[in-house]
Amino acid sequence: MEEILERYLEFNSHAGSYTWKRLGQKLVMDQTLEDNNIVDEAEEFNHLGLPDDYYVPAVHLYFNDDLTIA
Repeated sequence: MEEILERYLEFNSHAGSYTWKRLGQKLVMDQTLEDNNIVDEAEEFNHLGLPDDYYVPAVHLYFNDDLTIA
Protein backbone atom coordinates (compact mmCIF):
# COMPACT_ATOMS: atom_id res chain seq x y z
CA MET A 1 0.00 0.00 0.00
CA GLU A 2 2.84 2.39 0.76
CA GLU A 3 4.17 1.92 -2.78
CA ILE A 4 0.77 2.87 -4.20
CA LEU A 5 0.68 5.91 -1.92
CA GLU A 6 4.15 6.97 -3.09
CA ARG A 7 3.06 6.79 -6.75
CA TYR A 8 -0.17 8.66 -6.00
CA LEU A 9 1.74 11.54 -4.38
CA GLU A 10 2.69 12.66 -7.89
CA PHE A 11 -0.98 13.48 -8.50
CA ASN A 12 -1.97 14.60 -5.00
CA SER A 13 0.75 15.86 -2.67
CA HIS A 14 -1.64 15.48 0.31
CA ALA A 15 -2.30 11.77 -0.32
CA GLY A 16 -0.66 10.84 2.98
CA SER A 17 -3.31 12.89 4.76
CA TYR A 18 -6.14 10.70 3.53
CA THR A 19 -7.68 7.65 5.18
CA TRP A 20 -7.56 4.77 2.71
CA LYS A 21 -10.43 2.28 2.93
CA ARG A 22 -11.79 -0.76 1.13
CA LEU A 23 -15.39 -1.89 1.74
CA GLY A 24 -15.53 0.36 4.79
CA GLN A 25 -12.40 -1.10 6.37
CA LYS A 26 -9.38 1.12 7.00
CA LEU A 27 -6.35 -0.21 5.11
CA VAL A 28 -3.05 -0.88 6.83
CA MET A 29 -0.58 1.06 4.73
CA ASP A 30 2.49 -1.01 5.63
CA GLN A 31 0.78 -4.20 4.41
CA THR A 32 0.21 -5.54 0.91
CA LEU A 33 -3.06 -5.45 -0.99
CA GLU A 34 -3.53 -9.14 -0.25
CA ASP A 35 -2.83 -8.60 3.46
CA ASN A 36 -5.60 -5.99 3.35
CA ASN A 37 -7.98 -8.58 1.81
CA ILE A 38 -7.77 -7.09 -1.69
CA VAL A 39 -7.03 -10.20 -3.72
CA ASP A 40 -6.18 -10.42 -7.39
CA GLU A 41 -9.03 -12.38 -8.94
CA ALA A 42 -7.93 -11.81 -12.54
CA GLU A 43 -7.00 -15.46 -13.09
CA GLU A 44 -10.39 -16.68 -11.90
CA PHE A 45 -12.24 -14.12 -14.03
CA ASN A 46 -10.10 -15.10 -17.02
CA HIS A 47 -10.96 -18.76 -16.41
CA LEU A 48 -14.66 -17.80 -16.44
CA GLY A 49 -14.20 -15.96 -19.74
CA LEU A 50 -14.88 -12.51 -18.31
CA PRO A 51 -13.12 -9.46 -19.80
CA ASP A 52 -10.10 -7.99 -17.99
CA ASP A 53 -12.01 -4.87 -17.01
CA TYR A 54 -15.09 -6.71 -15.75
CA TYR A 55 -14.24 -5.98 -12.14
CA VAL A 56 -11.63 -3.66 -10.68
CA PRO A 57 -11.47 -3.40 -6.87
CA ALA A 58 -11.90 0.14 -5.58
CA VAL A 59 -9.97 1.82 -2.80
CA HIS A 60 -11.69 4.88 -1.37
CA LEU A 61 -9.73 7.85 -0.08
CA TYR A 62 -11.30 9.96 2.65
CA PHE A 63 -9.94 13.44 3.20
CA ASN A 64 -8.77 14.15 6.74
CA ASP A 65 -9.03 17.85 7.51
CA ASP A 66 -5.67 17.97 9.26
CA LEU A 67 -4.30 21.10 7.55
CA THR A 68 -1.08 19.47 6.31
CA ILE A 69 1.25 21.47 4.11
CA ALA A 70 2.28 20.00 0.78
